[in-house]
Amino acid sequence: MCSPSVMVGIRLLALTAPVLALQHTPSAAISSTRSHPVKPAAQPVLLALRSRQRTAAPLLTAAVATPEQPPQGATVSASIINLAKNIVGSGVLTLAAGVAAFSGSKLALIPSLAILLFLSGVSAYSFSSIARVGEAVGGTTYRDTWAKVFPPKTAILPAATVTIMTFTAGLAYSIIIGDSFASIASLAGLPPTLQRPNVWIVLVSTLVLFPLCLLRDLSSLAIGSVLGTAGTLYTALFMALRCIDGSYAPGGKFFSAIAPAVQPRFVPVTPATPVVNLSIFVLISMLATAFLAHYNAPKFYNELAPPKDGGSKVGRFNLVCGGAFGLAALLCGLIMSMGFLTFGAASQGLILNNYATKDTFAFLARMGIGASIIFSYPLNFAGFREGVLSMTGLGKFAHRRDLHIASTVLLMLSTNGLALFMKDLGLIAALGGAILGSALVYIFPALMFIANGRKALKAKADKGENANGLKAEVGANYALLVLGFFLAVVGAVMSLK
Repeated sequence: MCSPSVMVGIRLLALTAPVLALQHTPSAAISSTRSHPVKPAAQPVLLALRSRQRTAAPLLTAAVATPEQPPQGATVSASIINLAKNIVGSGVLTLAAGVAAFSGSKLALIPSLAILLFLSGVSAYSFSSIARVGEAVGGTTYRDTWAKVFPPKTAILPAATVTIMTFTAGLAYSIIIGDSFASIASLAGLPPTLQRPNVWIVLVSTLVLFPLCLLRDLSSLAIGSVLGTAGTLYTALFMALRCIDGSYAPGGKFFSAIAPAVQPRFVPVTPATPVVNLSIFVLISMLATAFLAHYNAPKFYNELAPPKDGGSKVGRFNLVCGGAFGLAALLCGLIMSMGFLTFGAASQGLILNNYATKDTFAFLARMGIGASIIFSYPLNFAGFREGVLSMTGLGKFAHRRDLHIASTVLLMLSTNGLALFMKDLGLIAALGGAILGSALVYIFPALMFIANGRKALKAKADKGENANGLKAEVGANYALLVLGFFLAVVGAVMSLK
């Protein structure tokens, strides 16, 4: 059996995967069959439906289908909303368990919210720095920017990181799908055979996921983005309502309808149970990657309308980053707080598991999240398949029908098949999420800024220009690099406990 922190990790990965999946779709996978078969391409296409940029690496998938931006570009307000949607995913439903991992006192929300705000700010900065470096070197995508800062061959690092994340996300999806449908079958009183997770993994994989993963045109799955966003907002409102109306407090109408293990439990602060202890790193590990949208940084920067005076877009882009990450932090903080204030130390890895099955509002939230996962799986899988084909040198043959079918079968067997027999792979999912997520959000952006910043410092020195500000920022990125490695190590250690 996995430890509680490991199970929190796998649920976090599974539920944040829709966010990743909504950010990066090879457009060949999205639009290739609209009027003709996919043509061989020298490079797979990166990012979402709104993007037309190309990169040498396959990335994760996207479900958000938005109208073409007008030639003048996106406004600041529109970019803030779109970026906030990219950042916030169903992974916010795990954050209350992160608080419960180190304390059962309501006072624990004070350091928890402080950490959330700090890491959201750091994530906003690293998101902005990726775009700024991209503008400086002429990079139009995350990988393209990396390849122009470092030797092009090393660009396989960010590409491989994302590909591995899509694999672990697919595995987590499969496990969650099995558990979710088995629970629904149990509530519906279906035969015992249909109450087993493995049965549902096989059924859903064969009858639903496999046909969807064979599709080359994934634009029809854009509804998954709508479901995910609407479901998250709805869940936040219903959780706030249940926290305020006391339905789950002792004596409330749903208190006796849930198992004792998930009933609200709060622990007073004593010398033996301090508010802050080493287990707070469980929450830190979760929050370290709660604001992951960084592969889309160049896309959002390129789509943003420039100032009317024709100057740099950096100032406007920083407003977008601050606004979007601020909104994301607000929603994450609200859901984390409402869940923990309702259930305290009993908060489950997926907070919806705390709510009674007879609670209609909670049932609707579960259905929405489940539907979002079903729609998001093929999008995540498209990125996984494109990544594997590119890394194995088969990307140029991706248009071939036989390779498309064979790779889909083999890769689905590698993920969904493992979910049938190796339930403890939650450890790998949690471990991979902590390390790879920290690399994408903190380590890689810091490395790119430092390398480009050192070149800029040399150029300024040759011209005799003042570079104190740039020196300070390069130093700050060294600190960000250390933070990234620290969070990766802490996440790994907490996953192994």
